[in-house]
Amino acid sequence: MENTREQILELLYESIDELNEQLDQGQRLSKSPETPLQGDGGGLDSLGFVNLVALVEEKCYERLGVSLVLTGGGGISDARNPFETVGTLAAHIELALAPKHATGR
Repeated sequence: MENTREQILELLYESIDELNEQLDQGQRLSKSPETPLQGDGGGLDSLGFVNLVALVEEKCYERLGVSLVLTGGGGISDARNPFETVGTLAAHIELALAPKHATGR
């Protein structure tokens, strides 16, 4: 099964929904590829960031059957911060999943 960017974005949006339940109204993230996560204009504090990463990793395992460690620097080099926006995170996950599918996992 190939994981499309749309499937990955859906997984991210579900994680954002769960995270938003824990956040105050002014801290909630919108569900858009352009939504900043970190850096200039980033909407998450350190605890929110950790919670989002944990939710995304959990959903990757539940939905896709793949165990990912998003913050471990697991060999995917990118000049951009993969956590800059929802869209850059989706691209990072898509790259991380590509070799796993090539090897059958």
